Amino acid sequence: MYKNWWFGPVRGLTDKSGIYDNSYLYEFLKRFFKKMGNKIYRKMTVASVDVNNGAYTLWNEDCSDLPKAVVSSASIPFIFPNNQWPDGRVEMDGGMVYNVNLVSAVERCKEIVGDDESKITVDIIVTSGANLGSWDDKSTRGNQLRFQEIKDYHDAISETYTFKQAFPKVNFRYYVEPTGPLCKALEMIDVTNKTVTWPMQM
Repeated sequence: MYKNWWFGPVRGLTDKSGIYDNSYLYEFLKRFFKKMGNKIYRKMTVASVDVNNGAYTLWNEDCSDLPKAVVSSASIPFIFPNNQWPDGRVEMDGGMVYNVNLVSAVERCKEIVGDDESKITVDIIVTSGANLGSWDDKSTRGNQLRFQEIKDYHDAISETYTFKQAFPKVNFRYYVEPTGPLCKALEMIDVTNKTVTWPMQM
C-alpha cells in the first residue's frame, strides 16, 4: 500500500511531507470502491486534521471522495505525506486529535434513535492499550513513532474514560484491547501476517 519515493527515504525527508509514498493505498481504495458500486450501506466516520489550522475534519459515507478521506485519516505524520484537497485543505491523520473518536460514533447513532442516548450501545475495539513495549529502534523514524506510542499509552484509557463521562446514558458494553504490544513501532506499517495482521486477529 506504500512504496519508497525515487531516491528513497532521503527524498521523503527533504522533498516530500512523508518518508513513504502511500498513493498506492488511494489507488487501491478507488478501484475497490468502484468495484463495490461506490456505495456505503452503513453509517461511518473517519477523521483527519487540517494541517493549515488544526481543525478536526470528519468524513462520512456521503463524502465526494471517500477513498481520499480514508487515506487522509491514515496518513501518519512524518511516515506518510499529508493529502491535498481541491478546496485547499491539507489533511493528515486524525489520531493527532482523538485516538478513539467516540463522540462521532454517538452522534451518528443519534441520527437513527434521536436524542435518547440510552438506546445507544457502544463497543470499543482498540489496537493498543495501557501497555508499552520495549524500545530498540533509536533511528529518527523509530524515535518519531516511539513518541506517538508513549502519547497513545497515556491517552488510551483517559480519553475513553472522559468520553464515557460525557455520555452517561450510553450503554458502553465492551472494551477490547490487546493484552500486550502487538508489534514494535516501525512494524506497524508493515502490514504482513507476521508483524501486524495475524497478531491483531489473535
